[in-house]
Amino acid sequence: MNVALHPTRDTLHVISLCTGGGGLDLGLGLAIPGARAICMVEREAFAVAHLVSAMEEGLMAPCPVWSDARTFDGRPWRGLVDGLIGGIPCQPHSLAGRKRGSLDERDLWSPTRRIIAQARPWFVLIENVAGMLSPGADEIAGAERVWRDLRRLGFTVEGGLFTAAEVGAPHERERLFILGVADRDDAGLEGHGRPVERAGECASGPRGGELDHAALDGTADEGAGGSLGLFPPGPRDLDAWREVLARTPHLEPAVRGLADGLAATRIDWLRLLGNGVVPLQAAYAIRTLAARMADGGSASAARLVRLTEPP
Repeated sequence: MNVALHPTRDTLHVISLCTGGGGLDLGLGLAIPGARAICMVEREAFAVAHLVSAMEEGLMAPCPVWSDARTFDGRPWRGLVDGLIGGIPCQPHSLAGRKRGSLDERDLWSPTRRIIAQARPWFVLIENVAGMLSPGADEIAGAERVWRDLRRLGFTVEGGLFTAAEVGAPHERERLFILGVADRDDAGLEGHGRPVERAGECASGPRGGELDHAALDGTADEGAGGSLGLFPPGPRDLDAWREVLARTPHLEPAVRGLADGLAATRIDWLRLLGNGVVPLQAAYAIRTLAARMADGGSASAARLVRLTEPP
C-alpha cells in the first residue's frame, strides 16, 4: 500500500481507531495544529457517512476508512504514522453494563494492541469511560490492561480523568484518557509509570497545557450582542435558551428536535453524539498529560508539548 505520505517534523500523522464522529480527531487537531488522521477505522455506517460528508465539505482531511479493527493490518502503515488514537468501545467497561471486560465480544483492546505493535507509532492515545478503572468479570480493570500492555510495548504511560465541564461545557461527560509515548532509548523496556486509580489521583500533579477556549472561537466577550459562546446552555437554563432562539431563530428546528424532519435519523445522531468525545475536552487532556510526562523527563512527550505551541 502506497499512501504517498511522509511525516515531517511539524506534522503528526495518526491512525484513528473507532473514529465515530471524529471528536477525538478534532481534539487532537485542537491540541496540536496540523495533526491529522491518514487512516480511520470505523464500522458504524451512520458514523462513516458522517465522516465522508465532513471530508467532502473540507471539514476534515480526506483519508481512507477501514470498516473493521479486527481485520485491519497495521504493518503497511509502519514508518508512515506517528501516533494511534482510539475511543475503543465502552460497553465492556461501563458501569451501566455487565462489565465483562476482555470477555465481552465488543472489547477491542486486543486488536488495538496488535495494530500498535504492527504500526509502531511513537505515541498512543486511548479514551474510554471511567468504568475502565474498576475490574470486571475478567477480574482486571480495562485501564490496567491498557497500561500493562503499553508498558510491555515500550511506552511510558500517563492517564487521567477529565470532564467536559472543565472546558466550559454544561455537562460532565467524565472520560478516562491514557497517553503513551515511546522514547526510542526506552523501546522494549518495562516498568514505566503505573495506572491511575480515581479522580483525586488523576487530577494531581502539574496541569500544563491549558487551552484558551474563549480565544478559539472569539468568545472572550459574551455580553449583549456578543457571540453565543462555544457551548450551549444547560438543559434547565430556560432563560438562556430563550435568548439563543431570540438571537438565532434559524436554530429553532434543531433545538426543538423533530420539527426539521429528522425523525428517521434522530436515533443515529443520539447514538453518534452519546458515544462521542468533546473535542475541547480531548485537547485539554492531551496537553495536560503530555506536559505532565514532559516534566517527568520524557523526550517524546516534550516533543508533543513543543508541537502544541504556536510557531
